Amino acid sequence: MSTYRLARRNFIAGLGGAFGLKIMLRNLEAMAQGAVSPPRFLMMHFPVGTQSYHFLPTGSGTNFTFSRILKPFEPLKAETIILYGLRDTPAVTCGGGHEAGTPLTTTGANVPGCRANNGEADDGVAGGPSLDQIFLKNVAALQRPGAGYTNTICDARVDSQETSTQCLSYSYTMRMVANTNGGQVNEGTPLLPTLKPVDSYKNLFATFVPGTPDGGTGGAVPDAGVNTALVKSLKERKSVLDFAMRELARIKTLAPGEQAPKIDIHTDAIRKMEQAIAGQLNAIGDGGTGGGGSVSCTKPDSPDPALSGKTGSRNDYGNPVTTTADDVDHEKIGKAHAAIIKAAFQCDIIRVATFQWSPGTNHVSFSGMHMDGKTHMHHPESHKVQMGGFWNGSPPTDATQLGIFDFCASVSTWYNQKTADIITDFKNSTDSFGGNLLDNTVIPYITEVAEANHSRSPKPALIFGGKKLGMQGGQFQNFTSARPHNDLWMTIAQAYFGMVPNFATIAPTFVTNGVAAIPGLWVKPV
Repeated sequence: MSTYRLARRNFIAGLGGAFGLKIMLRNLEAMAQGAVSPPRFLMMHFPVGTQSYHFLPTGSGTNFTFSRILKPFEPLKAETIILYGLRDTPAVTCGGGHEAGTPLTTTGANVPGCRANNGEADDGVAGGPSLDQIFLKNVAALQRPGAGYTNTICDARVDSQETSTQCLSYSYTMRMVANTNGGQVNEGTPLLPTLKPVDSYKNLFATFVPGTPDGGTGGAVPDAGVNTALVKSLKERKSVLDFAMRELARIKTLAPGEQAPKIDIHTDAIRKMEQAIAGQLNAIGDGGTGGGGSVSCTKPDSPDPALSGKTGSRNDYGNPVTTTADDVDHEKIGKAHAAIIKAAFQCDIIRVATFQWSPGTNHVSFSGMHMDGKTHMHHPESHKVQMGGFWNGSPPTDATQLGIFDFCASVSTWYNQKTADIITDFKNSTDSFGGNLLDNTVIPYITEVAEANHSRSPKPALIFGGKKLGMQGGQFQNFTSARPHNDLWMTIAQAYFGMVPNFATIAPTFVTNGVAAIPGLWVKPV
């Protein structure tokens, strides 16, 4: 095997900037040594809370029936944890329901003030890093070369220039910003999301295996010189792997019988690498269409550059009715972002990401969902709700209010259906280690407020996936006494640390007073 080791060094050196092939080879070799699929983390957000009357399942524990709003997740029951009755426990010095609720939910830290942004005075700042960054910094298995994460959003229209409602991710790096109440306030630096799917694609895949038929640019015009060099390089790599397989076959005839299974595992890993390279060669031969082979890690097609969510500040509360519907493009943008994240997870470029459908203060419009037959904007319509007893579980009786209430429930169901499509795609996908993508990814699905009345409790949350990391799907828990929302993060942290970590050490801003992991949601994997 010394010859193979020498050839391998030459192979790695010859890859140059083609970090995708380096990752693939190293992962396959790790598999040969018994490595399994790594953990991953994807924080997903839906806006404007929920409607308890249409959200709450009937039953409890593992014996429950999905509600109207949650019905889209019924086929994913075994991979789903449903929680209700969470409450924000960190302190809020300044900030609106959505504006403080978003950083509260994603960081578990106090909101110490509001950012002066020349708009409204309620743009709450984050008091510390968000959970995606906490896990990324402190869990070695989540770390990858480069930034190691991506943040995405599907629509970034807000009320009044606020950053808080359109950002889920915050850095450990603190910075001073002007406070609307005077002076300055120290905030976790916002790690703003990418709005256009094509920009996410370029950030993650622009240099993934450079020297593809289009030169790695994602364009349509092939670079003949680069293409020729790629073919030569791939053929050399394939030759190295062919030699390695012959060496392994020879060693198998000489090694003790009990070592044969280990040699077979290594041989299989090398064979998968050889097949992947053969597939790339065939793809070049058919014009780069990919028809020559199929592997679990493939560079996705570049999204349409014109596909983009909208941005800007606006006030539509006087009249939330519009003639332009956003829902068709909104779905396309969300699924394009999700497909890129999925491919980046499969190819092991990153293991951490955030995905936000829209800000809590959104102006996304939906057609065919209101009883009046008109197209309405989600968040502005929710402001027309008259706060009444139905927030405690009873529907309104007034026809106008019933229409508003029903519209909000329909939008929530829409978001859940599109999210269920994304989760199902993860469930049906295999990573480059040969493991199920969803089983090795924990996906919390969170929101910034409890209901359209901007209350901070009782909040809903869901957790998808993570079966191989110990998460126990297929159950519903309703906390009538309102558990701290940070209990959600304490519970998920076990999937990455194998226990509840000492947040005072890894993230001192995370509020732990009265907080504990939720029993029954996680079991240490065997």
